[in-house]
Amino acid sequence: MVSPEKNLPSTFDPKSGQNIKWTARLGNESHSTPVVADGRVYVGTNNGEPRHPKHQGDRGVLMCFEEKSGKFLWQLVVPKRRWITEDISGPEDPYLDWPKTGISSPATVDGDRVYIVSNRGEVLCLDPQGLVNGNDGPFKEEARHHTPEDVSELIPTDQTDGDIIWAFDMTSGAGIYTHDGAHSSIIVDGDLLYLNTGTGVDNTHKKIRRPDAPGLIVLEKKTGRLVAREREGISPNVFHATWAAPSMATVNGRKVIFFAGGNGIVYAFEALSKIPPPGEIATLKKIWQFDPDPAAPKENVHRYNQNRREGPSNIYSMPVFVDGRLYFSVGGDLFWGKNEAWLKCMNAEEKGYMGDITSKAEVWSAPLDKHSVSTPP
Repeated sequence: MVSPEKNLPSTFDPKSGQNIKWTARLGNESHSTPVVADGRVYVGTNNGEPRHPKHQGDRGVLMCFEEKSGKFLWQLVVPKRRWITEDISGPEDPYLDWPKTGISSPATVDGDRVYIVSNRGEVLCLDPQGLVNGNDGPFKEEARHHTPEDVSELIPTDQTDGDIIWAFDMTSGAGIYTHDGAHSSIIVDGDLLYLNTGTGVDNTHKKIRRPDAPGLIVLEKKTGRLVAREREGISPNVFHATWAAPSMATVNGRKVIFFAGGNGIVYAFEALSKIPPPGEIATLKKIWQFDPDPAAPKENVHRYNQNRREGPSNIYSMPVFVDGRLYFSVGGDLFWGKNEAWLKCMNAEEKGYMGDITSKAEVWSAPLDKHSVSTPP
């Protein structure tokens, strides 16, 4: 999370073209961070302005452009998720995949593969060339995937569509319950992928439908197989959703995963040293946990829903590790919580840290104006 770039332009103006090399049309809402890799630009958006007439209606979209020119190359189109069969019967639930939000997660590019979390809470491995070079598989159901669930006639694929290599549905595969929109920045570590799940409350905003759902999972990079998860009991006390992406650093000679749970607690986990055999799901080993708002309520948190004066804290930002310190923003939930927030700095490399380190790890705390969802630069 620290860039060595220098001499970047300090200003730009889309209207006059100052310091603008090219522009490219997206949808009419975009909440994703553009990612540039190997001559391509990947950015999530919605289908508010369809690129192809065959894809009509509200969709999540990942667009791919040529870096040099801004030329459109291909797009992954993902229909909305409107229900979870075993939990919802009757009218569709827009909170599973909020209207017009599109794909919010940034792509992670690793060699000849692109990893993304779709608007439906799926982890997808994609070919960076799309279907231009054929359908590489083993996933071969792109037409079924980009056709809405309630439409029987499949929308055919062409070379403007994305090529899915494998797909892992976190709803059925990890037992999560999506809320509003999935958001995660996936970490690649060797043959493993680490990511937050986006699990959260239901449409009442006062109930956790999947209290056993993991907030942090690990997948095998080549196959998408679930190989590990946290089991810290975070989900029952998630105030809204688990939208904070994890980060990784080497601390005192070992790889550590920093994860801000939807319960407002920051955790450090040991990175996996080996992949468990097929059929086994390992438990991530917790090193320590830190509560940045220890006076806030930790149980029955949903009774504070829409209380702007008191209640639990939530963390949306990715923890950033620099020179032994961990930085993150924390505070009342932007949509439903108290109007109080801070930028925090904690000591994250003290040898011997184990268990609850709340009372000894904070270095400083700076108040913010109401809420923050920003990852510290």
